Amino acid sequence: MIKHLVLFKLKDPACAEKTREMLLSMKGVVSQIREIEVGIDYAHTERSFDIALSVIVDDEAALRGYAEHPYHAGPVKTYVQSVTEKSVSADYVL
Repeated sequence: MIKHLVLFKLKDPACAEKTREMLLSMKGVVSQIREIEVGIDYAHTERSFDIALSVIVDDEAALRGYAEHPYHAGPVKTYVQSVTEKSVSADYVL
């Protein structure tokens, strides 16, 4: 299994809840997702990112399928990119 982590720094932290809802809307739609978790930062330190996304998929093929899925690559990615200032990610084997 592979864990895909992404941290998002938002242009306006006021849109954190809507961004969280948009990311969570992939559950049950993007079939490659086994588990999904989205958290909103509460610390608001200089080092903090505003949103943390954690997705678990079965393998590398599923990770590619997730990335290319029309719902993820379309409306979700379009919205998230429009509100994001910066993001970082990591993918690792569980």
